[in-house]
Amino acid sequence: MAYLYDCHVHTSETSWCGMISAAEMVRLYAQAGYTGIVITDHYFQQYFESLPQKLWEEKIAVFLEGYRAAYAEGQARGLEVLLGVELRFHNRIEDYLVYGITPEFLVDHPRLYEHTVESFFEFSRNHNLLVVQAHPFRPGQAPARPAYLDGVEVYNGNPRHNSSNHLALDFARRYNLIQISGSDAHQLTDVGVGGIYLDRRVSSSQEFAAYLRENPVPTRKTTETAAVGM
Repeated sequence: MAYLYDCHVHTSETSWCGMISAAEMVRLYAQAGYTGIVITDHYFQQYFESLPQKLWEEKIAVFLEGYRAAYAEGQARGLEVLLGVELRFHNRIEDYLVYGITPEFLVDHPRLYEHTVESFFEFSRNHNLLVVQAHPFRPGQAPARPAYLDGVEVYNGNPRHNSSNHLALDFARRYNLIQISGSDAHQLTDVGVGGIYLDRRVSSSQEFAAYLRENPVPTRKTTETAAVGM
């Protein structure tokens, strides 16, 4: 039996560009037959500095509103909702999907955007995180050095961007990196166009990260074909 997870999903509660509420996003994915989704709302300096809350713990509580609403709806509908982030470092435009985190981790380790990709990768080794560069070949963006990545989003389903997925796939294959597929869901047309098939159900971000370490080239769902392997 295969279990379908979308690796890259946003909520309107947290991501400024999100157009679908967390509860509605969960409803749509449950209806589409997914086992689970990873909420990867945008985590970047301007977002946190825009919040009126003073304490970091309070800022994270606001940031997690989308995830928590999705999680509650997922519990009601039987959809696994995992926590990730789409991290952007200060003065950079590249984005990194980070798996293996918890709400407590985000409170205890503030302002992750102050890292560089190099320092964050070292940090991630100490905290058992998985670092996957999202859409590395979009115009104006560039792939990080492979030594500072666990993986690459080789399929990004967002139809409003040219992600040059074929280049991302070539890059991941060349450097033996983990390969994932994500819808990058912000709007209705984005929902359910990407994802990966797991051979077991996972219920936490840590389990998800561990699975990808063990299975670096999972079967992918894309809009090109129903399922793509190596």
